[in-house]
Amino acid sequence: MSKTVGVLGCGWLGFPLAKSLIREGISVRGTTTSQDRITDLEAAGIQPFCLQLTAEEIQGPIASFLQGLDALVLNIPPGLRSNPETRYTPKIIHLLDRLEQSDCKRLIYVSSTSVYGNKQGSVDEDTPPEPDSESGRQLLEAEQAVLSRSGLKTLVLRFGGLLARDRHPVRFLSGRSGMQNGRDPVNLIHREDCIRLIRAGLQDPELTGLINGVYPEHPVKSEYYTREAKAAGIPPPQYEDNAQPATPKIVGSNHPLGAQKAFLRGIYTFDRSDL
Repeated sequence: MSKTVGVLGCGWLGFPLAKSLIREGISVRGTTTSQDRITDLEAAGIQPFCLQLTAEEIQGPIASFLQGLDALVLNIPPGLRSNPETRYTPKIIHLLDRLEQSDCKRLIYVSSTSVYGNKQGSVDEDTPPEPDSESGRQLLEAEQAVLSRSGLKTLVLRFGGLLARDRHPVRFLSGRSGMQNGRDPVNLIHREDCIRLIRAGLQDPELTGLINGVYPEHPVKSEYYTREAKAAGIPPPQYEDNAQPATPKIVGSNHPLGAQKAFLRGIYTFDRSDL
């Protein structure tokens, strides 16, 4: 395992990742875009840095953040929901330029299975992506940018729908009626499993390329969300459309880590503990 790890983006995924690394005695530097979050990072034992990536520049002490890092986990989503005009790829390119000037040559980039779009049917790492959203298109551009830097040992992790106790889709679907696409399969991954995959990449610096991070079982939405709602004690969503999709989207993995049920603990249920 790397001795000093940088987590660029200490949010919903990056913050518990950083804390899990600290518990193993690893020195962690973490970034936030808000000065108000500095004390939270410090209280968790994370060396905090306030950095802001923009399409024009990197604002903040990026050189100090990168100096002496053994590995960097880049966990910055496009953020197009809050700002549809965001130009994401230039942000990543600015960071890559600075990273190549540093001594840190190990990069783990957190991406998304949205690069496959919603109409490609069964896909894996060998499937050429066909994104059908602006977020997916910009993520694919960013993936191509990070993988094109020959001086870096880069691992790209494409995670499916993210969930945990504090972020489960059933919470937003509870009680809704007239839901469509009830026979579509789910492509989900729990936050704990995301962290397990990232930590595997930190333990093996030679692990490069692409890995899809999605649990290898894909129950249909109507059955899965009904079960999870009952487990949580909340009203289940009501699905009307039970027609089998013509090309059900199922995200799989050809990589030993991405395909192992024994490695990925499974789709979240409400009797599981959280990090």
